[in-house]
Amino acid sequence: MNQFVHLWLIFLSTGSAMAVFAVVWAIRRRQFDDQDRARYLPLVDLPGDAGGDRPPIRRGASLYALLGILAMGLVVLAVTLTVVLRHG
Repeated sequence: MNQFVHLWLIFLSTGSAMAVFAVVWAIRRRQFDDQDRARYLPLVDLPGDAGGDRPPIRRGASLYALLGILAMGLVVLAVTLTVVLRHG
């Protein structure tokens, strides 16, 4: 039971660290700057075309960083569940 508590604390602290990292990343990338505009986006009537004038979606380092964070969280979850189920 003592090992379960240690692993759960590691899992909890890793998840909390990833959440803090995601919020800090969003603040540094200025994701929360234009809140007035975001409130009206669902009301904007887009032109009839299928988005031909839109720039292509850029898949940069930020996407790969978020996928890495997701992968780390899943690995920690899998290790925690494995240890708990084997020793539980």
